[in-house]
Amino acid sequence: MSKYNPNKFIAALGQKMNGHGFPSCPYCGGQKFTTTQNFATFLIAEDTKNINLGPNIPAGMVVCEKCGHIEFFAMGPLGLLSTEENDGTGK
Repeated sequence: MSKYNPNKFIAALGQKMNGHGFPSCPYCGGQKFTTTQNFATFLIAEDTKNINLGPNIPAGMVVCEKCGHIEFFAMGPLGLLSTEENDGTGK
């Protein structure tokens, strides 16, 4: 993956939302959200004994500015990963 670009993440997310605004925060009702300069990676495995730095799901983050609640969005469905990166292996 090339360097993570938070502006591209927000633009891709907005495009997928078809012009609908981001919903209110489910915890505090906040209406303002921001993102981060970095993405998160969720490790995936078939059982807890084998969690390692293998297959993963890269995700961008949207953060409520009022309470800090974080929502994660997989970057693959947003079109931000190449085909090889989007297969879940991270290779």
